[in-house]
Amino acid sequence: MDISKLSYEEAIEELEEIISFLEQDDYSLKEAMDKFKRGVELYKHCHQLLCKAEGEIKILLGDEEKDFEELDLLREVDGEY
Repeated sequence: MDISKLSYEEAIEELEEIISFLEQDDYSLKEAMDKFKRGVELYKHCHQLLCKAEGEIKILLGDEEKDFEELDLLREVDGEY
């Protein structure tokens, strides 16, 4: 299937399947390289979808964008966000 048509969830699911496949020891180098290449493309697609979603959130927040940027959602300091 064309990667550009995959939803974020579908791409992540396929990426997880590729990771599981590569964690096994029963594949040829060619199979591993093909899976790896597909995985890289899936990763790029997921990254692009996340960037698009982030852009949409910033548009929706409008003037509150500065507050959004100051709020580091990935940072956990003493259990606070």
